[in-house]
Amino acid sequence: MDQIHDAVRQQFSQHAKYYAQSKVHSEGETLGVLVDFAALSGTEKVLDIATGTGFTAFVFAPKVSHVIATDLTPAMLDQAKALADERGLQNVAFQVAPAEALPFEEESFDLVTCRIAPHHFRDVPQFLSETYRVLCPGGLFCMVDSVCPESERLIEWQNRVEKLRDHSHVWGYPPSQWREVIEGTGFTIESEVHTHNALQPFSWWADRPGNSPERVRQIRAAFDELTPEEEPLFAIQREAGEFYFAWPMYCVKARKSGAP
Repeated sequence: MDQIHDAVRQQFSQHAKYYAQSKVHSEGETLGVLVDFAALSGTEKVLDIATGTGFTAFVFAPKVSHVIATDLTPAMLDQAKALADERGLQNVAFQVAPAEALPFEEESFDLVTCRIAPHHFRDVPQFLSETYRVLCPGGLFCMVDSVCPESERLIEWQNRVEKLRDHSHVWGYPPSQWREVIEGTGFTIESEVHTHNALQPFSWWADRPGNSPERVRQIRAAFDELTPEEEPLFAIQREAGEFYFAWPMYCVKARKSGAP
């Protein structure tokens, strides 16, 4: 296992119970966007990559034939299995697997989903190549991830802030770069939605990974670098010594070539 995968497993193993209770992950506009993108018939075989504690898989499970949910971190899948049992979901299976090396045959799935995860991936082009490989001809890839504004300064800033907060963060793309790598894999992009994740209080967000007070101060100082013109890009709202913000989110529907 390489250093990036080790860091991801360590980070998410420590906080698996948090993710099982996180409203940012269990709720939100982007879950509905993914379902709308999929236009389900009810017969689909679905793969949810980097499922975390399973919330995307759970939304799709009652609407499709079968879901396989993969994640790099066994502790996250343990939480997902418990939640699936609580919800009485019988058609979801779980498997430990990295996004860059999926243990499935070619053309195994009608739909592949991935939500709020690729910024932790070691090799995004390889993840996309694997996604394309396991999709049936004409199959759909529906993804959501946090993205950076189309600004070199803010791409550097946002990734620096994310890495200060969470050492398992690898890289966040702007939407233009996502389009380039998705289309470069062979997909045809059919639809995009640009939105934000839920507003988060800074102190809660910065503290959650177990950061030291000094590290939290460094992250807060980085937010102070934003100009008044840049703050709306992150939906910043200030209130009684606290502030709230939301990362931009990119939702994309892309289709593999060929007839279903």
